Amino acid sequence: MTMETKGIDIKNKGLLIFGIILLLIGLGASFYKETHYISRVGYQTTTPYQNIGIVLVLAGVVFSALGFFYSPRRQEPTKQST
Repeated sequence: MTMETKGIDIKNKGLLIFGIILLLIGLGASFYKETHYISRVGYQTTTPYQNIGIVLVLAGVVFSALGFFYSPRRQEPTKQST
């Protein structure tokens, strides 16, 4: 079940799509900012989900790479005895 697109051989399309989704969610979580008001200090901006975002980005890269290189198992047709 390979898909050839302009010379690119994608072995497992499901893993590739899952990796891209994880990558996009991870990027969104990494750059998400919240602003809190702290008395006597003022406003402070934090990135509360940066650590989980980095983990999701790395997982997305790994799954995307597996989508390119990992070939799914193929079942051999069963032979019927006659």
